[in-house]
Amino acid sequence: MTSPPDLTLVRLVPAVVLAVVLLIVLVRGAVLAGRYLRAGRRLRPVLRRAWRIRWTWRRIARRVGLVQIERSRPPWWSNHPPGTVITRELVPSIRTAAEPWGVRVDVSTLGRLGVDELTAAAPHLADAWRVPLIRVAQVRPGLVRLRALLHDPLIQPTTWTEPAEPAAGLEVWTAGVDADAEPVTIRSSGVSGIVVAGLAGYGKTSFLNARFCQLAPSAAVQFVLIDGKGGPDYDDLFTRAWLHAKDDPRRVRDHLAKVRDLMVARQRSIRAVLGVKNVWHVGPSAAWPLVLVVIDEAHTFLNETKGNDADSKRLDALARETARLVEELIRKGRNVGIQVVLATQKATGDAIPTKIRDNCQVAVSFAQRTSEAATAVLGSDITNAPDEHPRRLQDPAYVGVASMVAEGRPGFTLVRTPYVPDAVADAIARQTAHLVRDPLTLLPAGEVTVDVASR
Repeated sequence: MTSPPDLTLVRLVPAVVLAVVLLIVLVRGAVLAGRYLRAGRRLRPVLRRAWRIRWTWRRIARRVGLVQIERSRPPWWSNHPPGTVITRELVPSIRTAAEPWGVRVDVSTLGRLGVDELTAAAPHLADAWRVPLIRVAQVRPGLVRLRALLHDPLIQPTTWTEPAEPAAGLEVWTAGVDADAEPVTIRSSGVSGIVVAGLAGYGKTSFLNARFCQLAPSAAVQFVLIDGKGGPDYDDLFTRAWLHAKDDPRRVRDHLAKVRDLMVARQRSIRAVLGVKNVWHVGPSAAWPLVLVVIDEAHTFLNETKGNDADSKRLDALARETARLVEELIRKGRNVGIQVVLATQKATGDAIPTKIRDNCQVAVSFAQRTSEAATAVLGSDITNAPDEHPRRLQDPAYVGVASMVAEGRPGFTLVRTPYVPDAVADAIARQTAHLVRDPLTLLPAGEVTVDVASR
């Protein structure tokens, strides 16, 4: 016969359980209180918002439709009648973290609740959480990140700083930083055409100046600088250029024809000189430099001129010939180290011929006024990325912010590009002017021929 249980022990079990629960609550509360006190005045409101988001998540998720209803049969040992269907409400699990800019919410996908559904619910979540904006991104399969922004880090201007040493390689272009202040790069190796578009005054010239400052200290780079505005913006940078011109269409045509002569000569000699078919297999060097052709306000030289008078016909012929040269450089210059950057306010077909624009491998867009202009430079996929759409960059706070496809990142990325004071770029041009070389003279004798018929 078994002895009856000890009643004292039976009474102690609930008390012990309650004590353990209270201890866990106290420890958890102490940890949260310590984190809150260490956070500082700026981060404390963000911590409060993060805790509120986590504690109210299940209720808010139901209200915005982020639930999955699962229907199943009850197990055979249950008391439900045969044929009964039971339902269960599933809510995606989340993890929250406070950041200086707001709250990071990592959501685990569930059933049919994925990035598309979270993107559609983002405006409703922003209202429920009382935040101005929520950005949605797929981090990896099964995980979607919501960035509930209390302060948009992209509106914080950054200034370009000169690195202690020149960049070791030319394969990537450091464009700026993303919303998490992480560096963003654009592929440069194997690229022959780049389009940079955006409204006047929103950062195109400073973006190009930053690229110039990155490359100018390298002897493995030579520049061809063409300024379609015709103003003084590039005057001091011309000291570091192999060829340079302002808004004289004939001189621009002649310079591009000379670059084409270089391209043809390199195509004939690359195997003999470098031992490869593509310069990017070994990288540009002082003896075989990357030639960066920058054409600012490129539409100035590519627009056809209508009219029957002699001057209109002459300008139209120059524009057609310039367009032919630019197209050929972009189509054929990739493997011999010739790269063309076309900057324009609007990259629609009336500004940059589509046969040129659509062959460019890299596209960058600052603020745009219309969807047509954004689609022209970034392609139709930008319509599916409302958070990164250039139309939302028209606010003056976003001067210097561009939308682009970045190296190693899915979709489009908003990038805060660094501001480069003119004095900084001008000083670098003067300090590196001794590096200017004529790439044609670096080729073996007899390889350079001038196609007079093309002039």
